Amino acid sequence: MSKLQVANGNHHPFHLNTDIKVETDKLNQTLQAKDRDYGNSFGKQFEKYGMTSVLIRLEDKLRRLESLQKYGAEVDESIEDTVQDIAGYAILTLVELNKEKA
Repeated sequence: MSKLQVANGNHHPFHLNTDIKVETDKLNQTLQAKDRDYGNSFGKQFEKYGMTSVLIRLEDKLRRLESLQKYGAEVDESIEDTVQDIAGYAILTLVELNKEKA
């Protein structure tokens, strides 16, 4: 298992593999729940508009991330939520691209 240290000199090792597993498990749960709630809206939009739909969604989230970083949250969405959304869109895009290859 890989151990990394914080660059600022505080030697707090963490287990990268474990941390990645925790985050990807949370992301998987979130994506499954949203798929149940929204009925594969990402896939349907991708089929209709292709990569343009991905770029628009990612741009929205990147702007949200920038706003959160500059001004903080005015609504109930954190930087972590926004980053998770960006990661989710990346995963869903890979799923759609793999469907096209099949």
